[in-house]
Amino acid sequence: MGLQERVTQLAARVRRGKPDPLSSVALTVPVFLLYHLGIVLIDKRNGVDWVSGLTLRLLDSSVMAYVGVTLALAGGLIGALWLLRRKGKVRAFQLMPIIAESTGWALLMLVTVGWATQQVLSAGAALTPLEKLVMSAGAGFHEELVFRVLLISGGVRLLMRAGSMAAPRAWAIALIGSAVVFSLVHHVGALGEPFTLAAFVFRTFAGLFLSLVYVARGFAVAVYTHALYDVLIFFVLG
Repeated sequence: MGLQERVTQLAARVRRGKPDPLSSVALTVPVFLLYHLGIVLIDKRNGVDWVSGLTLRLLDSSVMAYVGVTLALAGGLIGALWLLRRKGKVRAFQLMPIIAESTGWALLMLVTVGWATQQVLSAGAALTPLEKLVMSAGAGFHEELVFRVLLISGGVRLLMRAGSMAAPRAWAIALIGSAVVFSLVHHVGALGEPFTLAAFVFRTFAGLFLSLVYVARGFAVAVYTHALYDVLIFFVLG
């Protein structure tokens, strides 16, 4: 068996059981709801929650309207999941294997780049257990949406179509670029951490780890991996 055939078989094994993009989004409804309903009870927001700007403005003006819009969005995703299941594209109980797999990736991330990253970061403000869970969910959903879906998938399409770039080079640039931007954003703004080279480098590796999980296993696995990793950081190393 040649090298190309081995690579093809390995890629097929990695993709096996990977949900399609719409199914992936629908399977992240629990994380979406935990964050977007949880912030009603706490005075904190995820720093890259740009996509929810309109609904967050609703929260400032009317909690009931905000909850209604959030539930409507979640209902739409659940409806899509129901239709996909009827068509046979989503298996029953598919969420449980995804959470189990994501737990494994989160633990691997914790014992590799995660522990080293945490050692060089400045201590943050103390959070209650509820705040830790809600903020972990927000980071998992919104950071994966921005840095993985938009910057990687969107970046590859842009580089290949607008820049006429070959696929391997486009993927390499998108993967590394998204990890670098992911790391830099944590040092920007009023709540950003003071910049240190060590923190930047280790968090870039963390971003690259999540990028590879996203490319290989899809949005849902990346979201749960990120959220569970943050939970481990908060409750184990925090």
